Amino acid sequence: MIESTPTGRGETEEWGVVSDPKEACWLFSQNLLHSGRHSDNLFLSVDIRRDREEQDRALITFYKRDNVQWTAPLQCTLRGDVATGSGVDRHVMSTVIFRLISGFHLNLGNVAITKIFEGEPDHLIPSVSDELMDNNMFAVAGRMIGHSFLHCGPSFPGLSPAIIHVLFGGSLETAPVTIQDCPDLDVRETILKLERDTDLEELDPIHQLCLSLDLPAPNATNRKWLSEKILLHAVIQQTRRQINQFRQGLQDTGLWPLLIHRRDVIPILFPRDSETAVTPQIVLDCIIWPSSVTVFFESYKDKEEDESDAIDVHRVSGYLKTFIENGAYMSYDETNL
Repeated sequence: MIESTPTGRGETEEWGVVSDPKEACWLFSQNLLHSGRHSDNLFLSVDIRRDREEQDRALITFYKRDNVQWTAPLQCTLRGDVATGSGVDRHVMSTVIFRLISGFHLNLGNVAITKIFEGEPDHLIPSVSDELMDNNMFAVAGRMIGHSFLHCGPSFPGLSPAIIHVLFGGSLETAPVTIQDCPDLDVRETILKLERDTDLEELDPIHQLCLSLDLPAPNATNRKWLSEKILLHAVIQQTRRQINQFRQGLQDTGLWPLLIHRRDVIPILFPRDSETAVTPQIVLDCIIWPSSVTVFFESYKDKEEDESDAIDVHRVSGYLKTFIENGAYMSYDETNL
C-alpha cells in the first residue's frame, strides 16, 4: 500500500523518509521552491542609502502583503550597492532575521524600536502589544522565518519551548512554562512571593491581580496553584492570539506540512540561542582547505632567501587553523553588528 503524503500525492516524498532532519529540510525546501518556479518573481529591494527606519519599513511592507506565493523565485537587490547574485539574497535573509531578533526601527506602540518577541534568550514569547496584533506583525514574523528557511537563511533562535509547544498543537495545560518565560518583572515578583513563605498580609497587593484574572484570593493552601495559574496566563493565555497569527504566517510560506510530519526539524527552525553561536569549530568546518599544492607568495619572500623558495600551503593552513581555534567565541548578535 502506498502511503499518502502531506502534499496529497500518491507516493512517499523523500523528505518524509530520510533519517537526517537537515537533509529533510533541504529536500522539502527544494521541492517547494521547484513547485513555485513558474510563479511571478518576488522582488525585495532595500535602499541602504536610507536610514534604518526606512530600510526596516521596506522589509515589513514586503512581508505584510497578503495572498503572496512565497515559494516563487526571489530576487533581492541592495540599492546603493553594486553587489548582485545569490550573495545579496543571503545577506537580505540574514538581515531580516537579525531585525526580527533585535527589533525594527519602527514606532509601533510609542517605542523607538519595535520587538515582536520579548524576554530573555531561549525564553522569548510574543509581545502582548495590541498594536502589533492589529498590524498583523506576528503573521509577518512567521512569513519572515518561513521564507528565510526556504532560502537557506538563518533560523530564528531563542523562542520559548512553551511557545513552541503550543504553536505546534500542544495543550495549554502541558506547556513547559518556567518563570524565565515571563518577561514582566512585576508578575515574576508576584509569582515568587506566592512560592515563598511570605506572610499573607504582605500578599494584599496580589489580591487585585487575582481578582482581575478571575482567580480566588491567596490563602495558605492555594498559593502554589495560584502561582502556576498566574504564570500560565502571563506566558500562554494572553499570547494565544499572537501565537495563532504567528502560526498562520508560517503556514503562508508552505512550510507547515514539513513541521507537522517531521517534528525533528522543529529544533532546526527554532534552535536554542546557544546553538546559533559562531564557534571556531563551526568556522573550520565551513572552510574547504587546499590540497598539497605549493604556491609562491612574492610579498613573503625573505630578501636573503633564494627566489625559488616557496611557502607550503599546508604550513600556512596550519597557521590559519591555529589562529581560528584560538579565536574569540562570538555570539550571533556580535556577528551582525
